[in-house]
Amino acid sequence: MYTTARERCGIADYSAVLMPALRDHVDLATVVLRPNRLNPWALVTDARRLNRADVAHVQHTYSFFGVDQLTYTLAWRFLRTAIRVPLVVTAHTVRPPGPARYDGGLGSALANAVGAPAWHDVETFGRAEAVIVHAALHRERLLARGVAADRCVVVPPPMPPHVRVDAAAVKAFRERHGLGTRPVVGVFGFVERAKRFALVLDALAELGHGAAPTLLVAGGPRLPEHDAVLAELRADAARAGLAERLVVTGYVPPAEVAVALEAMDIVIVPYATEDSVSYSLHVALAQGRPVVATAVATLRELDERGHCLALVQPDDARDLAKTLGGLLDDAAARRRLAEAARTHATAQSVQSTARRTADIYAHARERAR
Repeated sequence: MYTTARERCGIADYSAVLMPALRDHVDLATVVLRPNRLNPWALVTDARRLNRADVAHVQHTYSFFGVDQLTYTLAWRFLRTAIRVPLVVTAHTVRPPGPARYDGGLGSALANAVGAPAWHDVETFGRAEAVIVHAALHRERLLARGVAADRCVVVPPPMPPHVRVDAAAVKAFRERHGLGTRPVVGVFGFVERAKRFALVLDALAELGHGAAPTLLVAGGPRLPEHDAVLAELRADAARAGLAERLVVTGYVPPAEVAVALEAMDIVIVPYATEDSVSYSLHVALAQGRPVVATAVATLRELDERGHCLALVQPDDARDLAKTLGGLLDDAAARRRLAEAARTHATAQSVQSTARRTADIYAHARERAR
């Protein structure tokens, strides 16, 4: 498996949960993927290690393999040519179709010359023996571009194991971050534009300053360019008169994730994109937390399978406020939602994901013969 192994990377966390369960089915070796390593000799070395296996499984998102369309295409084409064994790609990001040609200056002209539009949309996936996607929408997007239906399989992300948390640890966490005795609604994960923080603040303002809970953002910027998102979040909270209700922890190390989630009365997943599936949401469900999420297509699909989310309209602060207010006032409703989360986490266990992934490896080998 070709995957990242660094801190502050959701795909690394995803792989770390999946790999131990996969080892019950296959002899698994890891080749560490270092994002944006554009040195061709380093890519050749990685490919040679992958070629020692019967199947190469690449955890893919565009930002791992370049800084723009040109560098991505050069790096991915080079790597794909060097991988000689059957290839399985997990597509963590599946965007809507892009343009047939890029407009712009010299960089765009060079990207067009090496076929970057086709590699972004089709060739990356069409040249693999199998593609794993996390949502039916993503499969539909790839099939519409000509990727073979029998090569593209929906496998939802694995649910990590539930972590038992001591009540004293939660109490200490709340005291350390000054959460006080108010109810706490939380957003877990990196501070980035894929989350609608402004929607959450508008909803809390709708509840009224006296009734508004504390907003715990258990995370921080992942990349330097995300610092601006955090600054906007703080400024929006100040404008809404909610600055004293906002608590931002910064990066939460893996050992504290379950404690942070247990400190939240309700977890909010204000997702703004349909191009990927939130892995932090799966961590919250595995922990058995009541989750309110925006009804983007990928999360509607998850709720259709598990009936484990309270969905709200993606751009409707009043809808979010009404849902939050109802849940904060109704402990029994929160317990029902938490139980639904635990039931879905059990049904979509990492063991079932590992079995399906191992089956896909076998099919990829058959296809390559």
